[in-house]
Amino acid sequence: MFICMSCQDNTEKTTTEICEFRGIRYDNRYKTAVISTEHEHHDYIVPMTETKYEQFVDELAKAMNDHQLIYIKNGVIFRCRKGEIHNSEPQSLTISW
Repeated sequence: MFICMSCQDNTEKTTTEICEFRGIRYDNRYKTAVISTEHEHHDYIVPMTETKYEQFVDELAKAMNDHQLIYIKNGVIFRCRKGEIHNSEPQSLTISW
């Protein structure tokens, strides 16, 4: 499955990327979702509450069953080097196709 999302880099430049989705996890220490893709040297970081993360994962799981490409919208996704963290206001992402 592929994901299409607008990402912000460390220079605050925003670009749209399409990536192969590899997984998602919640980092409770930093209150962020970490989206993994085929890019080996960086992750996609989304500050969010644990409740919003669980809701997002439920939406994502439903979309994965029926779609090869999904769009992640309505929030800021930070492209960071592996192990790097980015703090921001909690996001409320949505999924569409």
